[in-house]
Amino acid sequence: MLLALFVRFVDPEKARTPRRLVGSASDLALVRRQHRVFYAIVSMAPVEWWWCGRPASILQVLGLALAVAGVVGYRRAGRSLGDQLGPLVAPSEPAVLVEHGPYRSIRHPMYLAELAMAFGLPLLLGAYWSLGLSLVFTAVVLHRIGVEEDALAARLPDYPSYAARTARLVPHVY
Repeated sequence: MLLALFVRFVDPEKARTPRRLVGSASDLALVRRQHRVFYAIVSMAPVEWWWCGRPASILQVLGLALAVAGVVGYRRAGRSLGDQLGPLVAPSEPAVLVEHGPYRSIRHPMYLAELAMAFGLPLLLGAYWSLGLSLVFTAVVLHRIGVEEDALAARLPDYPSYAARTARLVPHVY
């Protein structure tokens, strides 16, 4: 399941637009912090599962659903971004506002997918102590969303009107 996050399928017939990543040192530090916490969850949950004796519960079914939905959502959002997909906070150049696919309804479907995986994996494995890291990850992602939205508004003139008509993470809620 984790391999599906990192393997990117590219159509060899499609011409790729050259792009340039733009980011400050603080942007790069934020990306590193987000990835470190996510990797800690992915690493510690299986260890906790093994250490605590592999409990079985209905929460594991919920965790499986969240983890699978997260991987599927992550891939779908990444495919919608296409060449705009990048690791940094600021959009890559040439910057284009993406409003199709899951971006029609929410502004940050990839982060929603990451949050689903961050909570789903510990629940799936019954690694309930690792859920504390999921809460830390949530705080980092919410901070990154704020920083990223400022960068997008500064670079894309249509972003404020897009933000006014779409939810950040959960339609009709937030």
